[in-house]
Amino acid sequence: MTSDPLEQLRVALRSAAVDQFAGVLAEGLGQRLREPTDRLLAAGVGPQERELRHFRGGLDRFEERGRQDRSRVVAHGLRVCLALSAARSDVAEAGKPKTGRRKQDLGRRLGKSSAKAQAGADASSSKSESAARTDDTAAPTSKKKTASKKKTASKKKTASKKKTAGKKTTASKKTTASKKTTASKKKTASKKKTASKKKTASKKTAAGNNADPELTALRAAAEQRQASVELLPGVGARTRDKLAARGLETIEDLAYLLPLAYEDRRRTSSLQDIEEGAAVVIDGVIRSFRQGWFSGRYSATLRIEQVQRNGARLGLEARWFHPVGGLGQRVTTGAPILLAGVVKRFRGKLNMVHPDVLDPEHGLGIALRYPQVEGIGQRTLVRLCRAALERLRAAKLAEPLPPALVREHGLPGQIEALSALHDPPDDLPEPALEALMRRDSPAHRRLAFEEFFFLQLGLLRQRGAYRSVPCALPPLAEGSFDSERLRACLPFEPTGAQWRVIAEIERDLARSKPMLRLLQGDVGSGKTAVAFAAALAVLDAGAQAALMAPTEILAEQHLRSLTPWCEKAGVRIALLTGSTPRAQRTSLLALLAAGEIDLLVGTHALLVEGVDFARLALVIVDEQHRFGVEQRGALRDKGAAPHLLVMTATPIPRSLALTAFGELDVSVIDELPPGRVGATTKVFAGARSLGRARAALVERVRANEKAYVVCPLVEASEAIDASDVEATAAALRKLVPKTEIAVVHGRMLGREKDAVMQRFRAGEVRVLVATTVIEVGVDVPDARAILIEHAERFGLAQLHQLRGRVGRSQGQSLCLLHTASARDSDAGRRLEVLEASTDGFVVAERDLELRGPGELFGTRQSGIPRLRFASFSGEGMKMLVAAREAALKIIDEDPTLARHPALRLELRLRTGDTQLWAGESG
Repeated sequence: MTSDPLEQLRVALRSAAVDQFAGVLAEGLGQRLREPTDRLLAAGVGPQERELRHFRGGLDRFEERGRQDRSRVVAHGLRVCLALSAARSDVAEAGKPKTGRRKQDLGRRLGKSSAKAQAGADASSSKSESAARTDDTAAPTSKKKTASKKKTASKKKTASKKKTAGKKTTASKKTTASKKTTASKKKTASKKKTASKKKTASKKTAAGNNADPELTALRAAAEQRQASVELLPGVGARTRDKLAARGLETIEDLAYLLPLAYEDRRRTSSLQDIEEGAAVVIDGVIRSFRQGWFSGRYSATLRIEQVQRNGARLGLEARWFHPVGGLGQRVTTGAPILLAGVVKRFRGKLNMVHPDVLDPEHGLGIALRYPQVEGIGQRTLVRLCRAALERLRAAKLAEPLPPALVREHGLPGQIEALSALHDPPDDLPEPALEALMRRDSPAHRRLAFEEFFFLQLGLLRQRGAYRSVPCALPPLAEGSFDSERLRACLPFEPTGAQWRVIAEIERDLARSKPMLRLLQGDVGSGKTAVAFAAALAVLDAGAQAALMAPTEILAEQHLRSLTPWCEKAGVRIALLTGSTPRAQRTSLLALLAAGEIDLLVGTHALLVEGVDFARLALVIVDEQHRFGVEQRGALRDKGAAPHLLVMTATPIPRSLALTAFGELDVSVIDELPPGRVGATTKVFAGARSLGRARAALVERVRANEKAYVVCPLVEASEAIDASDVEATAAALRKLVPKTEIAVVHGRMLGREKDAVMQRFRAGEVRVLVATTVIEVGVDVPDARAILIEHAERFGLAQLHQLRGRVGRSQGQSLCLLHTASARDSDAGRRLEVLEASTDGFVVAERDLELRGPGELFGTRQSGIPRLRFASFSGEGMKMLVAAREAALKIIDEDPTLARHPALRLELRLRTGDTQLWAGESG
């Protein structure tokens, strides 16, 4: 990792800004931003210090801010970084002569690591050879000077001693001649030695290149596709930094920056025929133009005139309310002009506001609109993307997909597809243009299929690699699973769905290959009982198991649920969290290493160094999406290829399961325990709906029922119009003054939250006002009502999780959803999905359609694939299945891709040296 604080700050800000600032909610982001900022301030940044201190002030309470406020701070930080980078570049360029462009950056993708390291090695080798050549030329020169000095000194010495002793003079001459001979021999030997070193190094380099032709080909591909954008005409340091702030650093990045929209501007319209509100192109003659600042505001007015078919002259007025670069130079009275925009009527006149001014000679055609890049206009983006495409075309790169696969699915070539997207021909038929606008053209399908294919290829290859290592636990004998013993330990009879999943796990444990299974089930479906059954089978074979939960609350809940079952089964269970006292922890770790603990339940504390198992054979990860990739992998690495069972209460649609969890077998518990019914859900929408929603909750509280109230914020925010925990608790205390009301949120200490939850379970607190800290790990069966205020600020899957806090016992429960938006708004229609269905899978499918895969779990995680082109709805699902089948066929025939070197190279280039474990682990 770089030690440059500016680079560290830039990387942290960019990671937070990707995908519309989805990363601003990442844990620990505030600290990662504060540390490099403080170092920059301590070092001094010159004229930008004031702006940097302003940004630092926004980081003081970063963790307390909501998503919108955090996004503003991150956006401010990106602008500050751009200014600091530009200032640093100016100083560097002013202080030294230009020595050509900087070395190519081999890209920002996962695949850049090996290529970039090799490029660095090449650069280092080149410098060493250059230095060696310099030394070779400098050494003889130095020796000549030394010999010359010695010779001169010797002559002087000889001349001075001639007067006293001729014999000494003769001796001196002999000595001088001897030194010259010695120097000459040394010089010759040095040259031979240097030549020998060069020859040896050359042979080693040639041998290295011949030894790994795959790496050589990979580097060649990386240099072409992932070279720096600075190689494009017109891209200097400032433009490079602006593109980098948007995540566009390589030629390939720009080539794959696809247009968001296309507009047909291939023909002009007559003013007498246009409809108000239509987007059209108008041609005419400029009659007048005026621009300037009036009362501190910019304004520009352009009047044009168009001759109609009947000879009449109609006028149109175009207005701009912010400066447009070069507008005055492009406008000349009496000259022809083309304006593209939306025509409206204002005070009886036809108007265009902020239209595009087109070149009358070359302006007609299909217009492209790219994603916004701050500081770079659309015309520049069009030029840069097409220039990047031309570089890829000139490189004549190999087709990444197998030709047979391209023909089978009727796909265009890669460069052909990119060309159709970046530079559609002006004679493109209307249906083809409409397909581009819908993003389901053959070119779009090609890129989506390619993305799905290589994702599946990587996942399936990793699955094979992991399963190629035999599990440390020998396969369990068929029929060895004791179902009657399990029944004796559980206080209830498992459902049919639970028995079905247990049978699937039993078959996995009977194989020599490690189990890789995802267990998903709705809230309250009984996943913990299934995990206990899996652990019991492993423990009976003499091994150990670990269960990791994301929070101490959830880990303690698992301990409470499992302890009575373990006591009946004779299983030794223990809990390890960050709050475990030191003395108890030391004793526990000693027992664990000695094999005296069978099942260890814990949080992230299980991952630290020193937590050693005697024979770990099963890893269970609960609420897996709340862990990072490295964390899940670290726990699995504490055993020798242990079985892996990951669980989630967030129902995952099949499409996402095939991508984020493509290497896992999937089990589903689709049946609730007898007598358990879903909560009745009601939506309260509108500006005055909050009072009605709270009144409905108070009615249940007065009926002596426990209730939750969930708010988006801990405290009031100037930027976000939403309720907060403290204000809501105060309002409810006025409505039910004799009822004990408590609050719980993420800023409280762990022991404070535990104390409040214990009081709520015991009935001392009747209403719990909280943030989303209660989303998982809170099990209070007699809580029968929940109100979620400003529910539009949460995803549907997250709302379904929160709804699962009630309805955990027999009897009818109530979930109240409030939104200030109207019922017929987008927010209102989203909430109606929950009102209409209690099926988590129905909710998850709809949430996936509305928000995409990366936001399904509320906040993005590194395991969820960020697909650039593929969609999960409609044809996207069929394409995903087809891509997986194609990848599976290749992997079955050639697990290591030894017979498919082109695919192996492409996969290495896309994934680098890192593993591609997706949603389940690292």
